[in-house]
This record gives sequence, C-alpha cells and structure tokens, in this order.
Amino acid sequence: MDTNTSSKAPRNWALWAAMLMLAAGLVALLYVLFAASSKPEASLGLMQYAQGEMRRLQIMEAAPPMPTRTLTDAQGVETNLQAYQGEVIVLNLWATWCAPCVEEMPTLGALQRHFGDRLKVIPISVDSEAQRENAVRQLGELSDNSLPFLMDMTRGVLFDAQAAGMPVTIIYDREGNERARLAGGADWASPEAIALLEAVLAGE
Repeated sequence: MDTNTSSKAPRNWALWAAMLMLAAGLVALLYVLFAASSKPEASLGLMQYAQGEMRRLQIMEAAPPMPTRTLTDAQGVETNLQAYQGEVIVLNLWATWCAPCVEEMPTLGALQRHFGDRLKVIPISVDSEAQRENAVRQLGELSDNSLPFLMDMTRGVLFDAQAAGMPVTIIYDREGNERARLAGGADWASPEAIALLEAVLAGE
C-alpha cells in the first residue's frame, strides 16, 4: 500500500481549499474597488454638480453661519433670514449697479417659479436707501415679480456672509447650514442648477 500517496491527499485538499478562499477574497476585493471607482460621485458630495453653469461652485470648509442681521422689506418693515427657518434658502446678494447681478436675476426668478414652495430664493439688495424704490422696481421687473425684496443698506451682510464680491449666491439647508456657494453670475434656471438644488432638497 502506497502510504506516501494517502498522506499527501489531505495536504492537497487543504492547499486547494486555501487557494479557493484566497481567490474568493480577491474577487470580493476587486468588486468593491470596481464599485467605488464606477461611482466616484459618491465621495464628491455636492461638488459632483460643479459643472456647466455651476462650475464655479464652492464648498467652504468653515462656512460662516447664516446672517442674522436686520433687513428691511420693500415697505421698510424690519425682518431677517430667520423668518424663513425650516426652508431651503437660495440667498443672492446683489445691487442695481452690479451688471452681473442684473443679468442673472431673471434666472433666479425662473428658479423660484420652477421649485414653487419647495424652496425660497431670497435676494438681498445692498443698494443705498436712496435707491430703495428703484431697486424694488428693478427686482420686480427682472424676476417677473417672483422674488421678495429685502435690503441691507449698511452692506454688512456682505461681511457676515464673507462674500468676496457680487453677485454671490449661497445655498442653505433646512437647518440653516451653508451647503455651497457660487461667486459671480450664473444661469440659475440651467439643468445643472436645478440638479444641484434637487440634491440639497433630497438631503445629499
């Protein structure tokens, strides 16, 4: 009887079992790596929407809190952004003398009409008190009367929001946390902007 052959059999089976387990582990690892590489947007968060009209989108590591500064409406009544608590807010800082602000304002009005009561587009004018009437009229014309008028004639809201210039548009979630911002003019009625806001509304 060949005892040498019979003693090798268990060892061969153990070797094959170990190799099969190793192969299965490698297959599982490759699947995980492939799945991660095929969906890179999962790790990008909202920055996956930084393309097209939203290509200048920024996410600040230490974003300032939502401004609490007192604002006035078209009739001069005092209010603030906390009046919109619980809403997704698209805050736009603008002025009548800012050409890119004026150019993009119709698209912000269109954005509000597209989403209806699902979010609030809030422009804040930093014009002087002497320009209030003109700013109210201009906003109504540019937005097709779709947007509320708010003003901060001190321009302090620009510092509160750490705005480097105008226009700047800042997106806040329902908890009042800044999610993203875009400096400069953009088409806020574009497919890229709508996809971005849908993501914020969905809690991404």
